[in-house]
Amino acid sequence: MKLTRLKTNLNGTFGKIQLPSGKVLSTLELQWKDNQRQISCIPAATYQCDMVNSPKFGRVYQVKDVPNRSHILIHAGNWTKDTSGCILVGMSNNDSQLFESRKALALLMNELDEQSFKLEVVEAYDK
Repeated sequence: MKLTRLKTNLNGTFGKIQLPSGKVLSTLELQWKDNQRQISCIPAATYQCDMVNSPKFGRVYQVKDVPNRSHILIHAGNWTKDTSGCILVGMSNNDSQLFESRKALALLMNELDEQSFKLEVVEAYDK
């Protein structure tokens, strides 16, 4: 799967993730701050994603082998205050938040059926 970062502003980094079916979800991450833990999005690269049981979020995907980072999850949330470096998914977004995040996460989880996958994170904007 591919996550394309499209825009960054004071409200976060917005992008799109395309599911295997071709459906597209919106994403929201923190701004780039040199990959600092809990305050930055992760570096653009390709990562292994596996299903985990999160004490806070339940069954979600974890983005593995992020340099100098751990516990990077793909989970529901509408605002950057809902993440500490994780990737949030939604059905749509504006320039400040995601919408229908739980619905988007359910769609992602149902479509992937707990199968591991590779996530390619690319940037389509200038930092």
